[in-house]
Amino acid sequence: MRKSWLVLLVLLVLLALFFLLGLRVGSLTTSYETVGEALFAYDPANPAHYSILHLRLPRLLLAFLTGASLAFSGYLMQALVNNALADPYLLGTASGASLGASTSFFLFADLTFMGLYLPPFFALVGSFVVTLVVVLLGSRRGQLIPSQMLLAGVALSSLLTALVSLIMFLSESDSQLKSVVFWSMGGFEKADWATLGYPATALGVGLFLFFFLQRHLSVLLLGPERAGTLGVNVGKLRWGMLVAVSLVTGFAVAFSGPVGFVGLMVPHITRALLGATNRFNLLACALTGGLFLVVCDLISRLIYPPAGLPIGVVTSFFGVPFFVYLLRRKNYRFS
Repeated sequence: MRKSWLVLLVLLVLLALFFLLGLRVGSLTTSYETVGEALFAYDPANPAHYSILHLRLPRLLLAFLTGASLAFSGYLMQALVNNALADPYLLGTASGASLGASTSFFLFADLTFMGLYLPPFFALVGSFVVTLVVVLLGSRRGQLIPSQMLLAGVALSSLLTALVSLIMFLSESDSQLKSVVFWSMGGFEKADWATLGYPATALGVGLFLFFFLQRHLSVLLLGPERAGTLGVNVGKLRWGMLVAVSLVTGFAVAFSGPVGFVGLMVPHITRALLGATNRFNLLACALTGGLFLVVCDLISRLIYPPAGLPIGVVTSFFGVPFFVYLLRRKNYRFS
């Protein structure tokens, strides 16, 4: 228990440090004193204060929420299908979101309606519709069949990727093409205070509910048969996990674009730190995922200031070697 609290404390301290560093970095590097003034004595006439409070802080918060959401969903997905290579995008969520956002770029010259930026909402609709189709294809007589669901997700993802490519091919302007390509690689430059509440609420509800089901998640890693003999209602738990993954991933992807490998890597790191059955695994997983994307966003802005590289490019440099490492282990199941 002492180790768990220590790990959580270290994660929170690192988050605070990287948040402070991230608030300093931008088109104009500011001092820590200016950051403190912007947070506690905000002056709307000061351009540096505006940049810190309305541009950098929402961006960092969206990076944290996206990383925490994908890590949370990855943890649930790996338990859901009992496979170490699973991640939240296996349901086709990212592909559905990409198609929704790409469609909005293609259909509308003006991407705002009543003050709302349309692509995230189209992405959210796309992710939910595709996830629903995957669930319908992956269930039989009301029971989820993980292997069938994974195959349906892979097949639909391939189809939707082809449709996104078709939209890019048919784009009549360079600006449309650039928007689709850039969104598909992920980024946090569109973050604002008005939209942060959506992913934050979805993640908060998911963490609250599944924190009390952590023991059941740990038992599920042993396999559905063993979990059933130990008193876990596998069917209901799987449906609850699937709904949570769909909602949390859908909201995260809708506002940041698809960001790969977070949901794959972070659950393994968390279990390595705390063990496979620790009651704080899910919370630590969310904190680690959020910290990881905050660091990746900072790296992207340092390499290519001020906007930064697409975040999916940065995470791939970490994720691909980790994926190769998992493949070489040749043990994809936990049980």
